[in-house]
Parts: sequence; C-alpha cells; structure tokens
Amino acid sequence: MYLALMIIHVFISVALILVILAQSSKGGALDGLVGGAASNVLGGQGASKFLQNATKILAFAFMVSCILLVFQIKSGKTISSKAVDLMKKEAAEATTDEEEFPSLPLTEEPVNEEPVNE
Repeated sequence: MYLALMIIHVFISVALILVILAQSSKGGALDGLVGGAASNVLGGQGASKFLQNATKILAFAFMVSCILLVFQIKSGKTISSKAVDLMKKEAAEATTDEEEFPSLPLTEEPVNEEPVNE
C-alpha cells in the first residue's frame, strides 16, 4: 500500500510541477506554446482557466496524498520499517556471535634489547 501511495504521490508532484510551469503570471502561456490552437478549443481565456483549475485540483490531491503517506508511515506498514526490522534482527544475531567467541586480550610483544653490532 505504501509503495502504491508513493508512486501516486510522485505522479501528482510531477503533474503539478508541469501545470505550474505551463502557466504564465499574466496568463496565456499555454496559448503561446500551442500557437493559438488552445484558445480556439478552450476559448479566449479557457487555457488559463483550465490550468488554474488543474492547479487547484492537483494541489488538493498533493495535500491528500501527503496526509495519507503520513498515516501510512505512522502505522509502521512501510517498506523501510521492514528493512529496519531486518537490520535489527541481524544486529542482534551479530552480538550473540560475539558473546560466544570473545576476542583475545591484546598483549605486548617482548622488546628485543640486544645491542646491534655494525
């Protein structure tokens, strides 16, 4: 479920970015890109109104997907939580292995104090 929500969230994010970039601060950005065909199909200000409505809908969908992802993460049913559980299990097994075979204490090597003849 988490993976599906994340994929949907990414698609909504990309669509929102594209719709925002297609707009112009003064309107008519889509009309300039298509060469007037959008104004013939959607009307004089139809492209701008369409992009504004699409932005509102995608922004609302983005917020809803963010909230759903937060609840999914809070419930602990994510892919990453499974990976964390596996890592904790492996770490617990590694500590039990170390207890069974303790490391040898470090010892100092004897220093050879014989004079060197040259």
